[in-house]
Amino acid sequence: MTKSYDINIERLLAGKLDLDRSIYRNRVKYKEKYNWRIIYKYSDLLVSCDRNIIPKLERLIKEIYYLLESCIKENPSFQKSLSPLKIKSEYPPVIKKMCQKAAIFNVGPMATVAGAVCDYLASGLDRYCNRLIIENGGDVFIKSNKDVDVGIYLKNKYFAEKIYLKIKAAGTPCGLCSSSGSFGHSLSMGSSDLVVVLAKSTISADGAATSIANNIKGPEDISKTISSYKNIKDITGILIVKDDKLGVWGNIEFINN
Repeated sequence: MTKSYDINIERLLAGKLDLDRSIYRNRVKYKEKYNWRIIYKYSDLLVSCDRNIIPKLERLIKEIYYLLESCIKENPSFQKSLSPLKIKSEYPPVIKKMCQKAAIFNVGPMATVAGAVCDYLASGLDRYCNRLIIENGGDVFIKSNKDVDVGIYLKNKYFAEKIYLKIKAAGTPCGLCSSSGSFGHSLSMGSSDLVVVLAKSTISADGAATSIANNIKGPEDISKTISSYKNIKDITGILIVKDDKLGVWGNIEFINN
């Protein structure tokens, strides 16, 4: 018998928004009228919007899980592969896009799954909103008509505990994703302290962050890795931290806090 799952949706007030589910969670300074924490199956999301989109959000989160689980049921390797897989004609568009981005960044399709969830939800919601932020375990979709400040946790003795970035409104919609070889829940083949990627889509940012983090074994890898990835389509910014070295390229803007 298949286990049934309910969606747990909690409306959050402004004073409760600065919460850490885990040390890898990016903290966005949410200031919108409507804010929710949504827990469903493997997802624990924070959604902030200028309009009440909960009925649509509930339907979309169930849809993306149905698509992912159906794909995994028919193709078990989709869930476990650490390398790109061939795209099958019967795959729905979001699954095809996961495979396409995985191939670009030489990772398995599930390395893009958090970003795919964000992008799928955003594709069904953003036309109803002027401002929409979806945070999914450290991966963030941002659409805003005003600049957004994002605090990113960094477990490194050489730099401040948290780096704050400014995401310009003109650069949204965009995706901001992070990966680390030293902390967090995600599998990484490298040993980076932190990799952050800004991209035109969250699914691209997610795949790129995983891929870049896999390549960072020591501080000497930062410069050459940025050179290898900065010309890939969709990527607009890269931040890499390893030990006492920090590398930055593109539209990464630091702010004091």
